[in-house]
Amino acid sequence: MRSRRDFLVAAGAASFGSCSINSKKAFDGYGFIATRDSGDIAVVDLAAYALDKRIKTAGKPLQLLDVPEAPHFLAVSDSGDIEEIDSTKAVVSRKSPLRVLAGELWLSSDRKTLWGLSPDAKKVLAISRERLELEREWKLPTEAKHLAVSPETAHVAVTHEGSDKLSILNEGKLLESSSGKLAGNLRFLKNGSMILVAQNATRDLTLVETKTGKVIVHLPLPLEPENFCFSDDGGQLFLTGRGLDAVVVVYPYQSQVAATLLSGKSPGPMAVSTTPPFLFVTSPTTDTVSVLDIRSQKLVAVVAVGSEPRAVAITPDNSMALVLNQRSGDIAIIRLANIVSKRNKTAPLFTMIPVGSAPVAAVIRSA
Repeated sequence: MRSRRDFLVAAGAASFGSCSINSKKAFDGYGFIATRDSGDIAVVDLAAYALDKRIKTAGKPLQLLDVPEAPHFLAVSDSGDIEEIDSTKAVVSRKSPLRVLAGELWLSSDRKTLWGLSPDAKKVLAISRERLELEREWKLPTEAKHLAVSPETAHVAVTHEGSDKLSILNEGKLLESSSGKLAGNLRFLKNGSMILVAQNATRDLTLVETKTGKVIVHLPLPLEPENFCFSDDGGQLFLTGRGLDAVVVVYPYQSQVAATLLSGKSPGPMAVSTTPPFLFVTSPTTDTVSVLDIRSQKLVAVVAVGSEPRAVAITPDNSMALVLNQRSGDIAIIRLANIVSKRNKTAPLFTMIPVGSAPVAAVIRSA
């Protein structure tokens, strides 16, 4: 990877002077973008707004898992290979001998364990993050559909394919439970006390007590809960999915569906910033991102981005939102300072950077 000094020397004094205003506001770091169909990870210099290099992976990268405060992150390919990426050198530093089900790898709250599903989805795997080797496995009663890990406690839960069954790992023991309805995706409350289980077919969100596996309540929803996104404090859950061009706001600690906020057509995956507290909602069918103020629950702006936005990543300093556009193969950068409430509800797009075919995931690191 080129150093920041190398870039500035190569750019020359005239170029440096011409972009000095933008450089002062730039985030000094790199975006690592998994480009599925290109079969690699694009490294983007976010201070220079340019592609720096590419990292070849074992297969087509589908998931990037950040490891906070470590000099690396993890990539999972379509083949299930787990690779450790050195973020300072921008190279593959290690490869695990294990394979997992792509898209279902999680980091434990103490950052010591990687939790995943076996490629056949019949086992839960506990993998040492330090050694990238198997520590323990649990056989599941039926094939798993999704896995989730508690953000603050040592709990893991699994929903099962075509079933209402729910498996909960609590202190090393597997508890079998039921959500009462056909289960889909799932998430834990931030404190780990409750599991939120999506039922797409019946448009419900079921709250299950983690310790006992007991169903607390079924919350009816006006849409199929396909995409989950929590506020930074975990007090609000935002849901999007088929059936409604809106975001549903749930107060999970109060077991309450609080509001329905209009957003773009067919809203998809979301992301949140903390300062200011914005919710970024992708709309893949209209090539836009809607920005909502979490505090006021009002639409602030709609930003035209690239073709088929499917993910958003926020820089650690909350200065920029990176929108991953799958069809156009680029990232759109939105500066949060440029998002202000206007009568026409629009905000400018700062720039676009080509990264490769089908960007699907991102990790952002400071330089």
